[in-house]
Amino acid sequence: MNSNSTTSNQDISVTLPVRIGFAVIESFLKKKYTGTTISKTSSRGKTSNYFKILDLNLFESQTEPYNLQLRLKLQTLTLLFNNKDIEVSVLTDLRLDIETQKLYVEAYNINSSGDHWIASNILKSVLNTFIYKKILNTLSVDLMPILQEKIDLVNIKLASELTATKNLSIMGNVEKFTISHFEIKRDVIWIFIDTQGWGVITIEDLEV
Repeated sequence: MNSNSTTSNQDISVTLPVRIGFAVIESFLKKKYTGTTISKTSSRGKTSNYFKILDLNLFESQTEPYNLQLRLKLQTLTLLFNNKDIEVSVLTDLRLDIETQKLYVEAYNINSSGDHWIASNILKSVLNTFIYKKILNTLSVDLMPILQEKIDLVNIKLASELTATKNLSIMGNVEKFTISHFEIKRDVIWIFIDTQGWGVITIEDLEV
């Protein structure tokens, strides 16, 4: 039998799990929002400051149907509640839109603890608007450009033989990919990517 008459098939399809720890997302949110002043500008152009974000933390929600919990530590800046520290909990239901390949917030709920500031409809409205338009919008992410950038870097390394271990190298290319689903478990967001491409493993020495 002539082995040269058969062309080897190098095409592969693999589902790759990508993990993003809560610490990574929390660090990003801290850099973006810690120290931010939450304010409102009136129709006359006057700006009033209501809150300052002192800190924030991200957790896995224990309350169904939500899967994420964001805790905000705020300082009030109004004359009535000046310099009072309060804590606000934001429960969110983060989901994946398969068609657009984007994460989005399906629903959210805001709870507060301590003091009587929550009785003010103005304060509630200002805080709710900021959380919805800013923080929750940040959690709504188009994953494709981010993953494409990372996969391009992987393809650069795989373009030439990449040494995996002694006497073993890998060469290949991820040609296309789609996000199939995602899960949140133990403070980690798992994103599962269905990939198609080709790959070759080269054994350079048969000695163990």
